[in-house]
Parts: sequence; structure tokens; C-alpha cells
Amino acid sequence: MNNTVTELISRFDKHDISSSRVNAEVMLSHILGCRIIDLYTKDMKLTKEHIDCLENMVIRRVHGEPLQYITGKVHFYGNELFIKEGVFIPRPETEILVDVVIGLLIQHSMQDAKSLPLIYDLCTGSGNIAISLTKALSRCKIISSDISDDALYTAKKNSRLNGVYDRIKFIKSDLFDIPGSYRNRFDIIVVNPPYISSDEIEHLSSEVRREPEKALDGGKDGLEFYNHILKKAPSFLKKNGFIALELPDGKDKELRELIAFHSDFKDIRIFKDLNNIGRVITAQKDG
Repeated sequence: MNNTVTELISRFDKHDISSSRVNAEVMLSHILGCRIIDLYTKDMKLTKEHIDCLENMVIRRVHGEPLQYITGKVHFYGNELFIKEGVFIPRPETEILVDVVIGLLIQHSMQDAKSLPLIYDLCTGSGNIAISLTKALSRCKIISSDISDDALYTAKKNSRLNGVYDRIKFIKSDLFDIPGSYRNRFDIIVVNPPYISSDEIEHLSSEVRREPEKALDGGKDGLEFYNHILKKAPSFLKKNGFIALELPDGKDKELRELIAFHSDFKDIRIFKDLNNIGRVITAQKDG
């Protein structure tokens, strides 16, 4: 199997496919139904059916289709998720957002025996954030929304695959277009909104542009969704509730100023990754 991996790496390198070894290993393990380590430690054989399937996958990949769409799988926060074309592919960076929300719940005693915190997960996409939070927390109730039928189908399927369907309520909604009964009820609102400026969309790689534009385009300055969310969120948060937002690269200052402009919030905090890049910003509703 080493020779096959080497041949695939060579083909991907010729087409400037990044992480060529990862692509080769993931494809082979996918069609063989094995672990990546098994490719090197076991005597794995490719049948003609395997070879035909592999060739089809390679062709799709060199033509710019994301690996996750080809395999129909993506891993996020230790969970395997189903993914399909038309749904935004979760990024590893967003795992920090999950960690931050869990930290808020623990820090503010929202995970004790008497609490059942209510979380609103906007722009749920594949359901990656809601599912990760639900599996990691012993007690919580999550409302997840998206305007995309493809996204909601995918999120519901993933919640079933991960055994948490009964703990998440899915709503088709354009951000805060939800029943008024949810006003002043959420302990935390969490969202990874579209944040690429409209002018930048056409300059993205062909691979990224295969993902749904609605999940990428953040308007003229990339902050359109943040503005809308910050205006509406206070009406749906409990007194002293929190909002947690993923940050666009390099826009820590702009987001801090934007949240400060909305006087309904206090205690603005930025959380950075291991490379000292701001990834998440949180703020508390001013009670």
C-alpha cells in the first residue's frame, strides 16, 4: 500500500493539491473502510472496484472538489460528521469556539444540578457546534437554526448519528427570525457567521468557492452579520447572558469596537489560538 500512497501523493503534487499525503491516506482508508495506520501495518489489497472508485475520487479532487465532500465525512471536536455539497465545511479553528462556550458555562455555574442552560446556535451548518456542545456537556438544551434546507438536513442527520437528536431543537430561520417566546431566554448565543468581505469572494481558492456562498459572504466589509447579530442578540439573552462569536482573521480591534458601540454589552474578551491569533470574542449582556 506504500506504493499506492506514493503514487497518489505524486499525482496530487502535480496539481498543487495541498496536504497531498493526507488526501491520499484519507481516500484510501475511506474506500477500504480501515484506519490510516492500517494502510502501513496490514496487508491491504485494492480490488478493481476499489481502484475504479479511487480514480473517480482523485479526478474530483484534482478538479478542486473539497476532500470532505468527496468522502462525505468531516471530523470536528472528536466527532465524525456527515457532510454534503451545499453545506459549509467545519474548520478546526472553530473548536476554540466550542471550548470557550464550555468554559463560560462552567465558570458561571451553569452546569450544576439545578441548571439547564439554554443555548442558541445560529448558522448551524452541519450542526458541528451544537453537537459538540451537547456531547461534551452533561446538561444543556440547544436551539439550532439555519436558513438553508441542506444545512438543516445535514445537522439533523448528524445529531442522529451522534446520538443527541433529542437534545437539540432545529429551526429554519434567518438569524433571529424565531418565535417571540424565546426573548430573554438564552444563557448563551453562539455563532460562527459568514465573515469574508464580498470583494474577497472571487479571490478565494476554487476549492473554497465550492462551498455555499451564503456561508462565506459577510457583506461589503465582512461585518454585516456581526452588526445584525449584535443589534438583535440582547433581546434574546437573559440578564447577564453571553454572546460568543468566531472572529475573522486580524479583525480583533474592529469587533471589539463594534461590540463596544452596542451599549447593551460589557466585559468584552478575546480568546487567541496557539499562534496568538484572535479566534473568539465574547461579551456579556449588561444587566
